Amino acid sequence: MNDLTPSFERETGQVILAGLPAGAAGEAPLVPVPGLDLAFDRADGRLCRAVVDAAGTDEHIAVGEQVAAVLVQLFGAQALSVVSEPAGARALSPEPGITATLSSLARLDAARATSPIPPGSPWWAAEAAELAERAGLHARARTEAAIARADPSGSSLAGPTLNVAVEVASLEKDRVRLAGLQWMLDPDLVPEGLFRPGLSPYSDLVVCHDGATGRVTVEALLAPGADTDALSRCLARLVDPSVRRILAQAIFTETPSGARAELRLPFPLDEVHESWIEVVRDKHWPVLSAKGHLIRRALRWADAALRAERAPAGLAPESTHEDWAALAAAAWERCRHDWEAAGDADHAYLAAVRQAALSGKARSCVPPPPSPAAAEIARQAPIEGPGYLAEALGR
Repeated sequence: MNDLTPSFERETGQVILAGLPAGAAGEAPLVPVPGLDLAFDRADGRLCRAVVDAAGTDEHIAVGEQVAAVLVQLFGAQALSVVSEPAGARALSPEPGITATLSSLARLDAARATSPIPPGSPWWAAEAAELAERAGLHARARTEAAIARADPSGSSLAGPTLNVAVEVASLEKDRVRLAGLQWMLDPDLVPEGLFRPGLSPYSDLVVCHDGATGRVTVEALLAPGADTDALSRCLARLVDPSVRRILAQAIFTETPSGARAELRLPFPLDEVHESWIEVVRDKHWPVLSAKGHLIRRALRWADAALRAERAPAGLAPESTHEDWAALAAAAWERCRHDWEAAGDADHAYLAAVRQAALSGKARSCVPPPPSPAAAEIARQAPIEGPGYLAEALGR
C-alpha cells in the first residue's frame, strides 16, 4: 500500500503528503497545476510526495480551485478535508489510474531532459501530449501538440552513431578510474537543449589530461540547432570540491564536431586529492560539494541504467538486447559506487539490488538492507515497458 501521510509546514505554508521516499534513481517531478508539486519514483513509478501550497493557518487551511480538483482526482473527495485539517488526519491512498498516467508523464519529462534525442523532438511532444490529455492537463496537452505539429517529420539523432557495446567496453577498461579526476555533465546546470548527452556520464563529456603541458581538454556534443550565444557563456571548470574552489575555468567554443574548452592548470593535477570537471551555464554558479557531485552523478548513472533497461532501438540500431542489458548492469554498478562514496547506504543497497537482477545474480549476493525503508523500497515492482517513442524511432 502506497499511502501518503499529511503534515502542515507552518514556515512555508505548505501541506505535505509524504510516502515512502524515492530509491536509487531519485525522483521525477511534475507540476500538474500551479500550487501542486508531485514527485514520483523514477524506477518503480509510485507517488512519493505531494506538496500543496496552502493559504491560511493551522486552524483554517485552504487551497486553490485547480489544486483541489487534481487532489480529488488523485485521492478522492476525502482529500480536501485531509488537506484542510492535516493534523492527525489519516493517510491518503492515490488512485492507481490517474497516478500511473501522471507518473508516466513525469518520468517522460525526466528522460527527455537527459536523452541523446533533443527535448524539442516532436515525438517527445506527441507522447507527452497524449499523456497530458489522459491526465486532464488540457493546457499542457495543447502546448505539446503544437510542438508535435510544428515539425511532424522529426529531427534525426545528431552526432556520431551511438554504440552500446563500445560504451560497455570503455566502462570496463576504465573500471579502475574511480578516484582522482572526476567529471559529469549535469543537465540541471546547463541550458536545456544545448548539449547532446551520451549514453551515460562516461560519454557525456570527453576529458583529456595532458600532464606535460598542464592542460585539460573538455569536449561535448552539441544538440541540433544549439544556441551559440548560450554556449559562449558556458564554462568548463576544474574545481576542488573539498573547499569549493575553482582551480581553472574556460569558456566553451564551437568546433566542427561539437564544443571544446581548454583548461590551463596553475599546478600539477596530482597535487589535488580529488578534483572534478563541472559544466555550468555561466560564471555565477556556485561550486558543488564533493557529496553533491557524487549524488548528482549517481542519479545520472541511474538515469542511464533505466534507459538501457528499455533497450531503445532507435538510439543504437546495431546494438543487441544483451548489449543494453550489460550497459544497464554497468550503470547500476557505477551508481552504487557513487552512492557508497556519498555515504548513502540505503541508495547504494537499492542500486546493488537492481544490478544483481540485471546481472542474473541471486539476491543473496547483495548485502542485507541497511534499513526497513530500503527493504520496503526494494520490494516495489520496477516499471517495465517499451522505450519512449522518440528514442524508439531515433528522432
